[in-house]
Amino acid sequence: MRKRIAAWVAVTATTLFISAAHAADTTASVAAAAIGPVFESVLGAIGVIAGGYAVRLIHRVVTWLGLEQDAKVRAYLEDATLTAIDYAVRQVGGIVTPEAENQAVQVAVNYLRRRVPDALGRFGLAGADGAADLWDYVTARLPRGPANG
Repeated sequence: MRKRIAAWVAVTATTLFISAAHAADTTASVAAAAIGPVFESVLGAIGVIAGGYAVRLIHRVVTWLGLEQDAKVRAYLEDATLTAIDYAVRQVGGIVTPEAENQAVQVAVNYLRRRVPDALGRFGLAGADGAADLWDYVTARLPRGPANG
């Protein structure tokens, strides 16, 4: 994602600089027409440099906001949730009734609270306020269909 944004910024900046050089070249006099290719090259180089600085700036903003770390914690929590569900389904003996489903969700929620409390807290799924959200989070990831039993 970050590389795509950086590439987009670099291409856009270069295109704008080349367009400005082309516009200056088409409306300029004969003397300016001779300088046009040099001007275009200089503006292209400035665009590449500006793109490089934009990439560094975007990287710093992403790091400062902690978005990269959030993505890693989210992936870790997702893996832990799937492991908790597998564990819960084995404990319950399969999800064949609504009662078994509720029991499996309860086992998975308890497993997550024991194993990944910090990750749950990071996304507001821990404590009394996030209890219903955690229940919904686990329920949404339960296996459905003929493979349930």
